[in-house]
Formats: sequence, structure tokens, C-alpha cells
Amino acid sequence: MKTIITACTRDCPGACSVIAHVEDGKVVKLTGNREHEFTAGLLCGSTKNYLKNHFYSSKRILHPLKKVNGEWKRISWEEALDIAACKLKEVKEKYGSTSILYYQGFGARTALRIINRRFFNAFGGVSTLYGTVCGGIGQAGQELDFGERISHDPFDHLNSKSIIIWGRNPAVTDIHLWKILKEARKNGAKIIVIDPVKTDTAKRADLYYQPSPGSDAFLAMALSKVLFQENLIDSDFIDNYSKNFEEYKKIIDGFSLDYLRDKCDIPVNELEELARIYAEGPSSIILGWGVHRYLKGHQTFRMIDALAAISGNIGISGGGVSQGFEEFGYFDNSLEGTELRYESRKLPMPTIGDAILKSNNPKIKLIFISAGNPIAMSPNSKKVKKAFENVDYMIAVDHILNDTTELADLFLPATTFLEDEDLLGSYGSNWITPINPAVKHIGEARTELWIFQQLARRLGFEDKMEGTPKEWLSKLAKPLLDHGISLEELQKSPIRVPSAPKTPYKNRKFKTSSGKFEFIKEFEYNDNFNNEFSLRLLSIMPKKWILSGIPQNEHKKGILEIQVHPDILKEMDINSGDKSLLESSVGRLIVKVIENKEIRKDYVLTQNGGWIKYNKCVNILTKDMISELGNGTPYNETFVRLSKLN
Repeated sequence: MKTIITACTRDCPGACSVIAHVEDGKVVKLTGNREHEFTAGLLCGSTKNYLKNHFYSSKRILHPLKKVNGEWKRISWEEALDIAACKLKEVKEKYGSTSILYYQGFGARTALRIINRRFFNAFGGVSTLYGTVCGGIGQAGQELDFGERISHDPFDHLNSKSIIIWGRNPAVTDIHLWKILKEARKNGAKIIVIDPVKTDTAKRADLYYQPSPGSDAFLAMALSKVLFQENLIDSDFIDNYSKNFEEYKKIIDGFSLDYLRDKCDIPVNELEELARIYAEGPSSIILGWGVHRYLKGHQTFRMIDALAAISGNIGISGGGVSQGFEEFGYFDNSLEGTELRYESRKLPMPTIGDAILKSNNPKIKLIFISAGNPIAMSPNSKKVKKAFENVDYMIAVDHILNDTTELADLFLPATTFLEDEDLLGSYGSNWITPINPAVKHIGEARTELWIFQQLARRLGFEDKMEGTPKEWLSKLAKPLLDHGISLEELQKSPIRVPSAPKTPYKNRKFKTSSGKFEFIKEFEYNDNFNNEFSLRLLSIMPKKWILSGIPQNEHKKGILEIQVHPDILKEMDINSGDKSLLESSVGRLIVKVIENKEIRKDYVLTQNGGWIKYNKCVNILTKDMISELGNGTPYNETFVRLSKLN
């Protein structure tokens, strides 16, 4: 048996360094890399079971497919590539290159995916995406405060006296961070969770606060108000390293503590307790994706940043406000070759269905998609499905037939991290992790780089795409190589980026125009309560899989389960276990209702990632909109009503 160091490339902050155990040309086991400080030998259940549920699953497609009269037919790679090249050329010549949409999803986040974009730029430029269905909202807010978003190294939380986990569930979604936080607790740190949902993390915390969903900005303001009232502020930081403090203070002074208490639904004595604990410091705040998903979510991040600033928790070890890292930040993104294109257009990812349907001059005629399942994961899924169905032709590169790729006309089977050579950044830490092939390509699966190089050869610009994976990686990794790290070192074992600070802003210098921390100056809010749709819809990450990557044994029709407080069910004369109708302003879904007295009465709870095909797609209900800042997706702004089936 031999062992190969590779990395899990799925959409997760862990970016785990994985040891693939290979025997007789087959991967027989996956374990966590004990030599990697962050992975520390741990793998989540989804990755432990990746071999049977995905890699060797009967659901995986291992040869090119063409749709003929609505049915899939196996074809050769030569035919598939000829068809793809011919379609791309035909549509470009007839309608213009921006009639082609390249949808690059987040199903795999590796360095070589940058070269995918190079292909479409060398092709002349196509329609691509802007915005995100993930965390752009908070990043935009923090960039206004700090100039750029830089999180504390996860191990710096070991220096905290208290750690607030706000809108995040690392016990399920980031087990490596959770391991560090448990170690910090052993060292004496208090673990505090703020979340409208009583998550697995909340159940294990020292203190848990369950605010009204969407009230996070008011909660942060309430804590700041307590700090001002009790004079628990850092005047040195405010006077010497910040800007706009008076405007911010005026906002806080404009609200009474009682009003803020009512908005977040946390008693004043608990607000005071939390503020005092936090002010003792050093105290860190770890923000999750649940805080992003609001129309004005950037204001929440800014109010939380301000709380950290006035308490003296910026620029100190064990402090800070951390939400994520730039997984592509240490690679040379200029290699995507924007200078090669002569036209381009961007469509918004959060409202992609609407954007495709309304596209004009030219209309979207062809979609080329890789590593994405937007029909399951985008808001207003039925509109997204309609948009994809209305496009003349679709080419998909993926591993399986999901809600989105099943609509394709041509399916090109891709390799996985167990067959690829690549490098992986992380949005959960400052580590770069190697991806090395554990086995040869299974079946006829091919790397995305190979696919685009073959298409470039057929379309006449192979010189713009030629190069082995290693040659491209040596160029992509130049910012790292300039720090004295060799490509051989990068491909041998995980490396923490030397230039990444463990404690950001230690010198109190910020990349804002003023060079100082800039407080929020204006705060706008609105009461979006709707009598017709009175329950907020919250969806969280499932425990068993990552987003829409459903394991083989879960591939079956059923019904989406939602959790509701028993008092709500009593009012509606609905029993736990009943099938009921859940409706929003954009869709309706038959659901199975489960009572849960641990959730609040102002929302219903379910999990995301389910497919339309199996009647489990919550995004049939979510409203498609774009955040006010950051071009993010405000999933949590969807309100629903529950009614009894006749």
C-alpha cells in the first residue's frame, strides 16, 4: 500500500489535507493528514465516506454523454469535443461571444480553475458572473472598515479570553476550527454563541444567546451602548487610529437600550453580562455565513467591527473580527488573461435566473457550466430552471447528473481531487495545500485543464492554453515562489503562507483611504415584516453532506422536512409529522412539519442543498434579490406562511 498527499477541494473552509491510501491501483481509504497543523488528522464524515458516496459511486458519470431526443447517449471524447467546439464557434459567429455564459461554480476551488477563465478570455470574451451566493456581503462591509478583510489565524484564538461565535456552526461545518476552539476552552476561554438557531455548536457553548433572526446589527449596537454606558472603551484606539467615530457614536446615541433590546429580543441583563465579558479581552469574534444573508448585511458586519474597535480588540492577539480568508489571494490571478478578450459582460450570480431570462443584445444562447449546481443552490430555483431550459444549448463539466447538469445537451466527465494535480487555497485558514493524483483517471474522466486545452486546439488558440499542470502551477504560484517557497515544497506538503499575519492590524495601519479604521457613518433599516408571510425562512448546512453534494444513499424522492415551534403548530391545528403547505412570494412546497421547541417562534428551519428532482429544494421558496453591498445573496430575507393541507 502507498500513501499520497492530496486535498479535499469541495466548498468547505477546511480545505483538508488528505492522505489517500492506495492498493493495487485503487484508493481504499482516506484519512486526515496528521502532519498538517490545521487538518491534524481529522476528516469530516462526508470526506471519510467520499470513496463510496462519490468517487466510486455508481452515480458518477465516467464517459461523455450527448442528449438525443431527450435521452442520454454515450459518445467518444473526440465527438464530444468536436460538438462543444462547433457549438461555441457557431454561437459566437451568429450571436456574438457574449451570448455565451460561462458559469463557474464553487464546487471546486483550486489554482488551475483560474486557467478555465483564461480559455474564455482567449476565445474572445464571454458573459461571466459577478457577485456570490456565499460571503461577499460581509467582505464588502469589512473592506469599508479596514480597507481589506484579514482574519486572525485560527490558532490565534488560543490567546482569547472569550470567543464569540456569531451565526456560525463550526461543530458541524468547520471541525478543524472547532477543535481549536475546544482547546481554547480548555485553556480557560469562554465559548459564546450568538445564533437564532440552537446549533450543535450552541449546545456545547458556555453561553448561548438566541436573538431574533436579522437583528444582529441591533444586538451589536446594544453591546456597544453598554460599553459606552460603563466606560469600557479604548480611547487610545478611538482617538489615534480611527475615523468617523463621532458619526458612529451619534448613531448609537440615537437608540435607547430598551429599543435595541426589543429588536434583538435579548434581555438587558444578558446584554450587560455579554458586553462585560467581551470587554475584559482579549476577545475574538468569529462570524459565520448566517450573518451575511441579509439585504443590509454589510451594516451588521460594520456594527460588529465597531464593537471590536471601541473595546480595544482590534490589532491584538486573541482579538479581532474574523470571517474568512482569500483562497485565491496567493495565486497570480492575472493569468486568467483579461487582456486577451475583446468583449465581455457580467451577470449577477444571486439573480442569475432573472438575468438570463432578461438578457438582451445579445440574449444568452449557450451556457457552459463547471463545478456548479445553481438550479438547486440559487434563490428562486424554478425561475433559474426555466432560464436554463430556455437557453438553446448547454454544456456541463461535472462528476454527476444533478438538477442542473441533467438539463445539459452535452456532459463532459471531470476528474476529482484524487486524480488531479493542483494547488488549493483555503477560505478557512492561511494554508496552501497540494493536490496530487492518487490514481490514474477513472474511466474516461479528464481534468478541466485538459478539456479546455483540447477545445482551444480545435478553436485555433492552443498556444494561449498550452502547458502541463506543473508548468501552469509554477506560474500561478509565483506570488508564493517570490517568498522563497519552491513549487516542489508546495507540492510535497501543506505550507502556511509566510506573509499572512497571525494577528492582523497589529501596527494599527489600515488600507483605507485615511489609513485608519473607519467607523460606519450611516445606518438605515426597515421593518420588512409581512402579515401575509410572517415566518422567516432559515436554512442551514446539512450534517451528512456539503451543500448539494448529496451521497448516493440519499438520492431518493421524498419530502423536505421543516422544523417549527410547537406553539405555531398548535395555532394552526397542525400535528408534528403532518404534511403541510409552505409558501413564499415566489414559490410553494409540500413539506413535512417537525415540532422543535428549541427554535424561536418567528422562523421555520430547514436544511439547504436538496434537489428539485427529489422534492427537497428549499430554494424553490427563497426570493431572488441582491444585497445592497457586496453583490451577495440575502437568502434569509425570505418570509413564508405555513398552512394545513385540506
